[in-house]
Amino acid sequence: MGIRALELARALGGEFDVRLLVPNNGSDADNVAPDLKVSAVASGKLASAAEGADAAVVSGHAANWWFHQVPDVPVAVDLYDPFFIENLHYASALGPEPALHDHATLDLALRRADFFLCASPEQWLFYAGALYVRGRVGARNFAQDPTLSGLLCQVPFGVPAEAAQGSRPAGRQAMGLEGDGPVVLFGGTYDWYEPDLLLEAWAAVVRKQPDAKLVFFENPNPESTPQRVYAEARQRARGIDPRGKTVFFSPWLPYRSRADLYAAVDLLVTISSPGLETDLAFRTRLLDAAWGGVSSVSIRGGPLARDLEQAGAGRSLPPASSALAEEISALLADPAERQKRSEAARRFAAARAWSGVTAPLAAWCREARLDPGRLPLPSTPRSFWRRLASRQRR
Repeated sequence: MGIRALELARALGGEFDVRLLVPNNGSDADNVAPDLKVSAVASGKLASAAEGADAAVVSGHAANWWFHQVPDVPVAVDLYDPFFIENLHYASALGPEPALHDHATLDLALRRADFFLCASPEQWLFYAGALYVRGRVGARNFAQDPTLSGLLCQVPFGVPAEAAQGSRPAGRQAMGLEGDGPVVLFGGTYDWYEPDLLLEAWAAVVRKQPDAKLVFFENPNPESTPQRVYAEARQRARGIDPRGKTVFFSPWLPYRSRADLYAAVDLLVTISSPGLETDLAFRTRLLDAAWGGVSSVSIRGGPLARDLEQAGAGRSLPPASSALAEEISALLADPAERQKRSEAARRFAAARAWSGVTAPLAAWCREARLDPGRLPLPSTPRSFWRRLASRQRR
């Protein structure tokens, strides 16, 4: 979500005077967008930071503070990331309180935002239903806007307008890979993914491609994010590859170096567990890899995997390790087919530059106003939001 906020700010900055407010040190943004105005603002100081603003875009838990402190600025809430569904996968480890916080956060956004962003047709239907149940869609406004375009629009993830130009040696070095051989990337491993199918298939892949390498990323926030699936993947990987010759776990890499990563990767594989998170997810790794010219193989990859397959830039498979092993092995053995899919991936990504996907948001910003259907702030005890703030700081 931080990357998305950064890129939305950069895209809107071509037309508007944009300030990106962050709750922590904003120096990371300086490395990516030195021309962007970035300010570190404490959670209790948003009113002064918002002085003179004509509109705002907020997301996640940080939006709670905005709704309570800045009631008179038109605001769009970014619901691209269904974090409240993702986090249900952690309920057994974290208990019920995070889910209650997430639900209250979504409820507050549905009450108080003037405009809503989502990423896919599936998300649009989900949030349209939520807005209807919350009373934001009804007899008052439906006749004037039956498509809900003035309230809810699709602004998916985007990519830079410039094609990725990375260094394969630099990417391999960043991932800690030595020698040659094709590279298959899984990426970050959260509790709604199923890397077991890939690890089960990997032995068959290595029999045909002995120098192939499979790369997972270490999770960036282990102190706050449960690690069940990631820990299980590490344990299983060491069981099938005790010396770490073909399965690797790379440190999290800086956003600005990802073009090198994609230059070093020959194929991206993503496997999600069945459920609501998978149905609502917009798998950004698929799009970003396509920007880097990397085609993908997906199992339950959601709407983005479906679109990539239709574009000839990806393949969706049933949840079977044998089918997965066969597809990966065939692609790694066929440079011409990989090149064909790589070119299709780049074409797919080129049509989804940030400047284009943000057009509906830019249109709203030009006419931003307080929606008369806003609902009052809920009568949630202040102690609830204080506990939420304490949790966020941890």
